[in-house]
Amino acid sequence: MLDEVLTSVRTLDAGAVADYIPELAKADPATTGLALATLDGQVYAAGDHVPFTIQSVSKPFVYALALADSGADAVLARVGAEPTGDPFNTISLDDISGRAFNPMVNAGAIVTATLVAGDTRDEQFERIHAGLSAFAGRRLDVDEDVYVSERDTGDRNRAIAYLMRSAGLLDEDVDRQVEMYFRQCSIVVTARDLAVMAATLANAGINPVTGDQVVPPDVVAPVLTVMSTCGMYDYAGEWLYRVGLPAKSGVSGAVAAALPGQLGLAAHSPQLDPRGNSVRGVAACEQISARLGLHLLKPTERTRAGMRRSYRGDSAASKRSRRQAEEVVLGAQRHSIAVHELVGDLGFVGVEAMVRGILSTSVPARWRVLDLGRVTRLDQSARFLLAGLVEQQAEQGCDMVVVEPRAPEPRNAVRAALEGLQRFGDVDTALEWCETRLLRANGVDEVIDDDLVPLARQDLLLGLDEATVAAIAAHTTTKVFTAGAILFDEGDPADGLYFVGAGQVVAEVRVRGRRGWRRLASTAAGSSFGELALVDGRPRSTRIAAIEPTLCYVLSPESFAALHDAAPSAHAHLSLAIARSISQRLRRSTAELAALEDA
Repeated sequence: MLDEVLTSVRTLDAGAVADYIPELAKADPATTGLALATLDGQVYAAGDHVPFTIQSVSKPFVYALALADSGADAVLARVGAEPTGDPFNTISLDDISGRAFNPMVNAGAIVTATLVAGDTRDEQFERIHAGLSAFAGRRLDVDEDVYVSERDTGDRNRAIAYLMRSAGLLDEDVDRQVEMYFRQCSIVVTARDLAVMAATLANAGINPVTGDQVVPPDVVAPVLTVMSTCGMYDYAGEWLYRVGLPAKSGVSGAVAAALPGQLGLAAHSPQLDPRGNSVRGVAACEQISARLGLHLLKPTERTRAGMRRSYRGDSAASKRSRRQAEEVVLGAQRHSIAVHELVGDLGFVGVEAMVRGILSTSVPARWRVLDLGRVTRLDQSARFLLAGLVEQQAEQGCDMVVVEPRAPEPRNAVRAALEGLQRFGDVDTALEWCETRLLRANGVDEVIDDDLVPLARQDLLLGLDEATVAAIAAHTTTKVFTAGAILFDEGDPADGLYFVGAGQVVAEVRVRGRRGWRRLASTAAGSSFGELALVDGRPRSTRIAAIEPTLCYVLSPESFAALHDAAPSAHAHLSLAIARSISQRLRRSTAELAALEDA
């Protein structure tokens, strides 16, 4: 996305490089770089990431240091929080309060720099230098050439400072205080640095890369507030209207913006508009905000993480019973199926972390299931990222399917965002679909007979000798069911063990508190069900329905007892086979539960 935005804004040629500071006039006007930092330390970047001086983008971060060191009351006594509607270098004071208007214009910024901790100006500058470095997560350099250039040409800022001195807002050493401000503006950063610095503000003062608490959480809201109202100078109102993020610009062509609880964003391009803001930087931020729906005042929840768990198909397979030949293939390759379960209200945070995890995994998947069944809302950024993930995975040969949200609103949002994607009502049917595609990819369906599967080839009876199978067959009856027919229902008397000779059935149970039925398993030709009827004789606990025309061989409890009398050995072999089948299912269920708990 950043690459696409970068390509778009590079066509903009308006504006000019700042030349009132000679060293800034040397900047390459074609340079353009973008960066976005998440609150868990991931940084995305695109374009040119050349070093440049921070200039006025330093102001909100120094303001945060001043609030942390001197307290809000002491800072507000000298520097207000009101927008001016005038250029950043206006020589003026608030006529009513007698203070500098705000810390984002030069007058307020010069005063703010004197309010950080330190007994001397050198100590104060070191506090600023160390503080901005902590915001960036690395030690930042100072461009001495830019500093000298600003010092030698900064008469207007000196005039502003002397006005502040006459109002009692600065001490006697005006020149030293102005020079400290010049040096602050000459600290060198990159777009990546600014994205991390902005993300630190968005993260309640904690640097997401280093984990360090740079400033106390309670100073962040005042800083972001002033950035919102004053950070883009006399463009602040329209910026907030169009982009909707607390931000600060600088005459080196930088823009830094923060979305609380979400991310930090930065852009750098030296060509400036008449207000002193980067032409390409403003355009890029506007596009990114529009694409991801980042406007601060957009009425939607977006800060809750949505990833519940991820797991592979070999940890939790579908409930469909498979023939032995199919299980051999699935057992070896189910790991190529992945499931990603999300919950709650989905915004940028939860979905970006999931997408990043998928794209960075060292074990690719051939099929992926997005389980959105428990999702209650998808905002614009979530829909954008999911659609992009589906597209990227398709390019890499991975088919994605989706389990739809149960609630109507997010379900409709998913259908609009992921149009054309295979959709399912639950994760089990989605897993079954993936498993079937896996088998087809391995040509297994081509060797499975479509004809009747006799008792001798039933999975439960494989390995038994002909005489044993013949004895069992002599005690079974054959039943045929039409598609949709109910073989037996919950609470019905136990009527025997069923071997599926042709067709397919599904086992379902009622879900308490919800309408309808929930699928437990499907059983295809060659597999069996209903063994417990021969073990405990209790009423049926599930409903079995035919998915398609189905033929079954049925061994009733009475015939099972007769088998014991007529062929004791066959009865014993069948009983052992039933015990093994139940044991295997129990072990598989236990393993699945353990795997899902660890996922």
